This record gives sequence, C-alpha cells and structure tokens, in this order.
Amino acid sequence: MKNRNITGIVVAIIYCIVLFIFLTESPPGEASNNPRWVYLLLPLGSIAITSLFDYVIKFDFYRVKN
Repeated sequence: MKNRNITGIVVAIIYCIVLFIFLTESPPGEASNNPRWVYLLLPLGSIAITSLFDYVIKFDFYRVKN
C-alpha cells in the first residue's frame, strides 16, 4: 500500500463531519430540505482533498522528516 498523506486524511474527515452537520441541520420538527445530489459532496469532496494532499501538496504535517 502506498504511504498515504495523513494530513489529507485528517482534513477529509473533518470536512465530512462539518458538511454532514450543515446538511442535516434543520429547524425542530422539519426534515432537511436538500436535493439528493448535495449528499454526493461528502465522498467527492473527501476524494478531492486526499488526492490534493497526496499528489499536489505532498507535505505531511504528521510525518515530518528531520
């Protein structure tokens, strides 16, 4: 398995948690009113973030080489 960028994985997890909270937030007693495609932003955003950190940024804050 390739050495994955841990910083990208942590940022993607934080992104998923925050986006899920915003998507499911609604007034009490009402269902959330979002189109179905908005929920695709969770996996697509996490894939984009991890690939950005793996291939573009290439710096890992957790595995710093001294």
